[in-house]
Amino acid sequence: MGAAAAIAVLPFDNPSGDAEQGYLARGFVEELVTELARFPTLEVIHHHTSQALGGAAPADLGAAYHLRGSVRRLGERLRIHAQLVQTEGGRQIWAERFDVPADGLLAVQDEIVARVATALRAEIDAARLQGARRKPLSSLDVYDCWLRGMDHLRRGTLEDDERARAFFERALALDPHSARAHAGLSLSHFNEWSCQLWERWEEKEQRAFEHASRAAALDDRDALIQIILGRVLLYRRRWDEGARHVERALELTPSDADVLANAALCRAYLGDPAAGALLAERASRLNPRYPEWYLPCAAVPLFLLGRDAEAVALLSRSPRAFVDASAFLAAAHGLLGNREEATRFLDVFLAELVEKITFGRTPEPGEPLRWVLQVNPFRREEDAARFARGLAAAGLSSDPDERRARPVPAASRSSFRRADDGWMLTFEGTAVQLSDSKGLRDLAQLLSQPSEAIHCLELAGRSAEPTADAPVLDDRARREIGARVRSLQDTIDQAEAEHDPGRAEAAREELEQIVGLLSGALGLGGRSRRLGSAAERARSAVTWRIRNAIRKIAGVHPPLGRHLDNSIRTGTYCTYVPERSVDWEV
Repeated sequence: MGAAAAIAVLPFDNPSGDAEQGYLARGFVEELVTELARFPTLEVIHHHTSQALGGAAPADLGAAYHLRGSVRRLGERLRIHAQLVQTEGGRQIWAERFDVPADGLLAVQDEIVARVATALRAEIDAARLQGARRKPLSSLDVYDCWLRGMDHLRRGTLEDDERARAFFERALALDPHSARAHAGLSLSHFNEWSCQLWERWEEKEQRAFEHASRAAALDDRDALIQIILGRVLLYRRRWDEGARHVERALELTPSDADVLANAALCRAYLGDPAAGALLAERASRLNPRYPEWYLPCAAVPLFLLGRDAEAVALLSRSPRAFVDASAFLAAAHGLLGNREEATRFLDVFLAELVEKITFGRTPEPGEPLRWVLQVNPFRREEDAARFARGLAAAGLSSDPDERRARPVPAASRSSFRRADDGWMLTFEGTAVQLSDSKGLRDLAQLLSQPSEAIHCLELAGRSAEPTADAPVLDDRARREIGARVRSLQDTIDQAEAEHDPGRAEAAREELEQIVGLLSGALGLGGRSRRLGSAAERARSAVTWRIRNAIRKIAGVHPPLGRHLDNSIRTGTYCTYVPERSVDWEV
């Protein structure tokens, strides 16, 4: 992707004419140019270029902006003054000054350089976005599309996620190799996967991962792309891989405040909240006018460190930055013993969960806790336990099924059986008893037919009769199609494991084509739109209830939960493809 804008860094003035101050001014500019060059969206023109061209003006160098400044001595202090000027028209869009001890510039130079670099990148993006908002989509270039898309993503609604995707897809139409456009698409699916589209969780997870992987393959030196891929991997519970990408992002652009804020949250999830707190502090120092989403990124590390009052102070400034921000407020107040405030924020969290996550459906017992732990991928069990303990102190009721785990002889056969009014599940020497649910019934059917693709309508207990002229599939055709579906799903898994998003996407497209071609034979198409909508509702409902059942199982029987999470595939077709052979009694 092309640079947002070219910026010419001019020599800083030395009004005193003092040789030592001139040396300091030149050194400061050199450090600033080096730091600005770390930002992949800035094209930095060094003042040496201007000198080589006979002192060419910034406009002659093609620079939309130029940075100028001065270093002067004021008694025992040095004052550094910097100005960002729009070359066309000469409008000053940013200025700041820094006063430091005359003999201490070198000690604070890195911090000042980082603050200036962060401010310049933010101001240039803001100025560019303001202009892009006034343009029709057809006249936007690739970077304009990126800025417009990110502007929508920050609003955090499903509608804005869709609008953001339109801008990122436009960017790809202009430049099919735009890494940032793929990164934006990944973020749009990540938003819905991690927080919003609970019933389409698996689909959104795949899309977020595929686009993030593609972005990293196109540009492995963009820190923002590295942090996006790192977060996606953490949410997949691939801790070590995620940590490597987070560290890579910090190496590439250590003064990008947005990267630092994201890395702060990632470090907390990885079990190092102390490092996370330091990163968050540095992010807010480098970007004093930080957006409100920085606050939860800073508060979560503090909460895990037991600094609950500080976490409350931060989150109270933006209690709805994320759906789960009110859950952290409830937990922190609960652990502080502020029962009234804890209850108030718990009520806010539960109301937002119903509005934005379950879309009006009353959550099942234990579902709010399962959801909030799913979207906060803590590597350490003690961190998840602290969060759960705080929510319990706030009054969040637990799932009665969570207390029913009991050991059984290790030789016992794996089973998934009805027992009284519920289910008895036995796996790897532990049995658990759970209350009946549709999701558990779906799982039982899938386990009884391993490697067979079962249509969501069949699991939903609904059928759609074919039209009079629709083809009817015989048993052989169904078996052959099922085999191809399984082969394509295996190809997708292998391609993802090998970080080959192109092959995964090709297999996914063929799978979707098969579903489309079969729709008439299965009664899912060729009739009315109402019937197609019914199939879509069935797919969403079945996906949600299966995934919810797996999370419920994971809460009381982690090994079985992991096995099912790795082996069950949901969507239009659902399949149990065991990661290893299991002799189930169903």
